[in-house]
Amino acid sequence: MAEASGTSPMDGDALQGPDSNGNGPVRPSVTRGAALLVAAFLANTFQSAFARAVGGTMDALMFTWLTFVLALVLLIPLLAVRGGRDLPTRVFPLHLLRGGMGMGGFLLFMSAAQLVNLVNANVLLNTTPMFIPLLAWLVLRQRIPPSLWKALAVGFAGMVIVVQPNASLLDKPGDLLGLAAGFVCAIEFLAVKALGRSESALTQLVYFLTIGGLVSSLMMVGRFHAITPDQFLWVLASALCLLSFQFLLIRAYSYADPSAIGAFQYSSVVFAGLIGWIWFGQIPNAGVVVGTVLICVGGVLSLVGQNPPPPAPGPEPSTGTHPMALP
Repeated sequence: MAEASGTSPMDGDALQGPDSNGNGPVRPSVTRGAALLVAAFLANTFQSAFARAVGGTMDALMFTWLTFVLALVLLIPLLAVRGGRDLPTRVFPLHLLRGGMGMGGFLLFMSAAQLVNLVNANVLLNTTPMFIPLLAWLVLRQRIPPSLWKALAVGFAGMVIVVQPNASLLDKPGDLLGLAAGFVCAIEFLAVKALGRSESALTQLVYFLTIGGLVSSLMMVGRFHAITPDQFLWVLASALCLLSFQFLLIRAYSYADPSAIGAFQYSSVVFAGLIGWIWFGQIPNAGVVVGTVLICVGGVLSLVGQNPPPPAPGPEPSTGTHPMALP
């Protein structure tokens, strides 16, 4: 997730974050970053398929809670082997924001996957790159250039075609839940961007899963029920995918700027189409295909628009600061 989820930092700052061992910046590689991003969104797409597979016998909240708890249990041995050195942090409020929004985005996405076809759920989750500049405009008062407004207009036109808002939308809210997941994951990704400046992938993961697990546990009070072995296996597979998605996403954006590889997140739409067709016999209609293309185009253009070209080379700063260091 995303994100959320998609999810992802939205500028080159991620290149400055520590590697998974906290050892400092990694060497940039567009090829490696793109490959990791595609793998991340393949894992994310499988999560939605697993939620769909158990949709008739387990609600999205139970699925979300078990996924987070099992993922955290799977992560604990690695943390123990590393002596707990990934636990200290000085930016807990950011972890709290990321964990709460990440869990919320996951729950919304899994709910959408149970109610609509996988293409709709995944393509609406991928409106995240279009929500990020809007949030920056509304909250941070950052100016949006005309070219980016055009990209957002294209993407939102596709969103309207996919969602097809009408009076029956509230009776079948799956598309609205997918769209809400994209919005919530945009907030999460902004937190990931900030966390990537100082926190390793494992540190982000442990706080994300712990906070998400606690929040979902509170929501589950009075709703716990027994599950079958088959359901447990589906949720265990989801937990493995959640760990894979989060780790691969963080690592992908440590290798390459999102403006260079961000378009690869739309591979999830292709994966969703194939999985939905082969596994569930879902075939999207022409309107969904057209809307999907517009959302993908708008998302790609918005990713590029959020990353203006670097300034022309000039004299080195007299302060001795590395040209790529964070402010």
